[in-house]
Amino acid sequence: MKKKLLANRIRGYTLIELLAVMVVMIATGTIITSILVTTLRGGNKGNTTNNVRQNGNYVITQMTKMIAYARSFDGVSTDGTTYSPDCTVTIPPPPNPTPTPIPYKYIKITSFDGGTTIFSCNGSTDIPPYTIASQSALSSTGQSLIDSSLRITSCVFYCSQDNISASPRIDIDFTITSGAASLFAESKSSISFQTSVTPRN
Repeated sequence: MKKKLLANRIRGYTLIELLAVMVVMIATGTIITSILVTTLRGGNKGNTTNNVRQNGNYVITQMTKMIAYARSFDGVSTDGTTYSPDCTVTIPPPPNPTPTPIPYKYIKITSFDGGTTIFSCNGSTDIPPYTIASQSALSSTGQSLIDSSLRITSCVFYCSQDNISASPRIDIDFTITSGAASLFAESKSSISFQTSVTPRN
């Protein structure tokens, strides 16, 4: 009799009890894993967006400062060879209604130390590609103003002025994109930046 009672006490768990425990553990693990993944993805998205924003603000700050305090504004260009300081030209030309400024790809200035700087919106065939570059007398090819992991997906400069004797207004408009080729949404971010600057000299 004692042997039967002892055998009944140590018989263990049934298969149904083990399966129930496993289902509970798997469900708990799935919930915890999804919470961790969501948290990590949110952190990565925040870091990516912050990196794009910092690079865009840096470009805006550098270009605005250099253009505003340049010794002279040497003009804008669509091809990088012919520069025109006359920004009264619009599309369509006056007296047609609602004329808009011509979109340009290059801005040329002379700084107070006498050096010439060219800012360019670089596309896929330019060096370096997909960036805003700054070319000066110190570099024969443009140096990118943004992190190499980022791309400029759209970039244009506008130049406008009321008359030939007025100071021109330079509008800078570009979009920085991160992770364009990535499959993960948390690695992708795209922010547009716009500003206007008037040379003081």
